[in-house]
Amino acid sequence: MRNPIVILHGWSDNSRSFRDLAHFLQTEFGAAVQHLYLADWLSLQDEISYGDLAAAMQQAWLGMQLPTSPQSVDLIVHSTGALVSRHWFTRYYAAATNPVKRFLQLAPANFGSPLAHKGRSFYGRAVKGWKQPGFQTGANLLYGLELAADYSRELAKADLFAAESWYGAGRMLSTILIGNRGYSGISAIANEAGSDGTVRIAGANLNCRYLKVALDEQQNVKPGSLQLRKSQGEIAFSVLPDEHHGSIIGNGKKAPHNPLTLQLIRQALQVEDADFQVGSTGHFAYQQQLDSQNPPANWHADLRSQVLCKLQDQHGDPVTDYFLEMYRTANADSRFEQRLYQQFLRHVHPHSQQPQNRAFYFDVAALNELKQSPNFQQLFLSFHAQPLFKPPRQPAGFSVVPASAAAGLRLAVEELAQIFAPHQTLLLDVELTRQVAESVFTLQRH
Repeated sequence: MRNPIVILHGWSDNSRSFRDLAHFLQTEFGAAVQHLYLADWLSLQDEISYGDLAAAMQQAWLGMQLPTSPQSVDLIVHSTGALVSRHWFTRYYAAATNPVKRFLQLAPANFGSPLAHKGRSFYGRAVKGWKQPGFQTGANLLYGLELAADYSRELAKADLFAAESWYGAGRMLSTILIGNRGYSGISAIANEAGSDGTVRIAGANLNCRYLKVALDEQQNVKPGSLQLRKSQGEIAFSVLPDEHHGSIIGNGKKAPHNPLTLQLIRQALQVEDADFQVGSTGHFAYQQQLDSQNPPANWHADLRSQVLCKLQDQHGDPVTDYFLEMYRTANADSRFEQRLYQQFLRHVHPHSQQPQNRAFYFDVAALNELKQSPNFQQLFLSFHAQPLFKPPRQPAGFSVVPASAAAGLRLAVEELAQIFAPHQTLLLDVELTRQVAESVFTLQRH
């Protein structure tokens, strides 16, 4: 008997948006669809948190007597629904006991949305077409949905970098599908290269990496502090040409726009453990099948990479005022550095409530052009943070790397593809050593 299917909507949406998709599934699977549930959750109440939603989801799940045994339910989520569901199953279940078998994520906001910090008025009018005034915005949810939020970072640590893998054969069989184009009309104001109009492709993909490093007083890497990890498990991923954030779920005229969309949705709800088994080549069969049906060369998506940086001192206190420095040599190299900042780095967003957290958005195509230079053999990443350590006038703060020196995290040119991978996110945790002059606290003998 086919697993029950549950569908979750995103922020400022409701289950009515998924009735066409639900009808399609019932038509395609016929009698095999024993139960199909459309979930509704409050997303515009200021006081509601993701924790509240996870608790309410568990309460509703048990109230409907949905199965709780491992791999007994299929789950479809859209946009912010991905965050709600991931919070729910990581809170109430373990990787081995998770009731979700097939986890289909449509345009998921796994690492946030560049629209979240602009608020309900912008998003509602530009994307949703609202014209009536509103009052509550779902403020707590939007803070977590904002780029570089601690919320999405901690959620990734819970299911992507946990001790046990949540994804892959024998666990959750997840497929992520997202469009490559933005909106038209007034909604076009929300568009951004490398996004579907609401979510960045790199921010939807759960295939990601985590880098942790500690820098000493001179911003040299502390021995043994460098850790680079790849997210655990197998997660299928594909970008659908001509779809935007709404059309991928059937919203809008003649939506979905890509004839492959419904085919891949149906397919994602039929996969089995064997499809996610990793072969001798290091790849799994279902991803290879997706790439054959929808070749990455045909995605026509701007090559963008996202780095979500969190900067703290050695005591765990936030460093909220800083500038990311990028250079390839200690010598004067202004023309090359200008290209790095104007062509490679496309956007920086400090989180509105947690400014130690910043989202850096990079153009991988520009990086690939820069790598053609034989003189580009390495890239240094260091930080110019405030306050500066300049005793006695400024007796506490951070040192900067002199213009005549090179320090920080050194990346060989062949390592750049791991850090700045197209359509992927890197979580970067940096510890910067804060210095305090002896004059700040003195003791005297009497």
